[in-house]
Amino acid sequence: MLILIAGITGSLGQRLAQVALERGLLVRGLGRNPSKLHTELSARLESFVESESYYDIIALEKALQSVDAVIAAYAPHPVMDLDAQLLLARATERAGIKVYIASAWSRDWTNLKYGDFEHYDNHIAFEHQIATTSPLRPVYIFSGLFADLLYTPYGPGSFSKGSQRPEMYYYGDGDSNKWPWSTQDDVAEWTIDIMLHAPGVLAGDGGYFKIRSGITTITELATTYEKIFQSSIDVTRRGTLRDLEERLARLRKVKGRAGYFEYMGEAAAVVASKGLWENTDVTVLDRFRQPTSLEAYLSGEKTAG
Repeated sequence: MLILIAGITGSLGQRLAQVALERGLLVRGLGRNPSKLHTELSARLESFVESESYYDIIALEKALQSVDAVIAAYAPHPVMDLDAQLLLARATERAGIKVYIASAWSRDWTNLKYGDFEHYDNHIAFEHQIATTSPLRPVYIFSGLFADLLYTPYGPGSFSKGSQRPEMYYYGDGDSNKWPWSTQDDVAEWTIDIMLHAPGVLAGDGGYFKIRSGITTITELATTYEKIFQSSIDVTRRGTLRDLEERLARLRKVKGRAGYFEYMGEAAAVVASKGLWENTDVTVLDRFRQPTSLEAYLSGEKTAG
């Protein structure tokens, strides 16, 4: 079985390729810069098709020749989430390929309305466009937040290093908000196993799958960090949920849609306060890779750092 990984030079793309090779699959890569690949991984690929841009149609069609399945592992950028994916999906249609893993490793946006969380509007638009105009039935995988974003301004609590010690903050009752998350290593293995073993996927039926390494809260994030790094975090409550909603409304008005990155943390917290990130009905993959714990993930980061 030959699979194409578009965006193979990225962090998740290389992990997906490694797992696919371990499963005995042939892997072809598509990207702009093959030098970004680890040398050992590059040597094991069936081939690498170099493209000038995401809209390089000639490269897309060349990369798709004789392929059995496509994985879109593009970087999580608005243009790649929608524009690049539509071009890749249309080329996949023309090539007659039925198996398409969409670039949708994210929190579950199926419960959201357009505009609830601007960063996912492009995913919603892509899913709607393909559902209404294409014979392709993609696979969408909801993984929660990637672990490497948990302790950043984009994660729960808007983590920052602070002037003297790390800081996190929340509105309302911080621990009532549950945040699913996954490591990229877990996601890579589960994605390939869903493609190979989930009912209907290889037949082109697509589907929506929910995976996670764990579910966390502001308190667990702080206490686990303190345990691993022996450094306390200042966790503060900044107000009520109404305060948060009013702050988000002000930021949306001032920053506009083009500036949504500046209020993405507030928008995510509002969605979390409604329980809409909680990916229930999780796909069980117990016979494959076991989930990584938060403590194990942070211990690995400490060792690597």
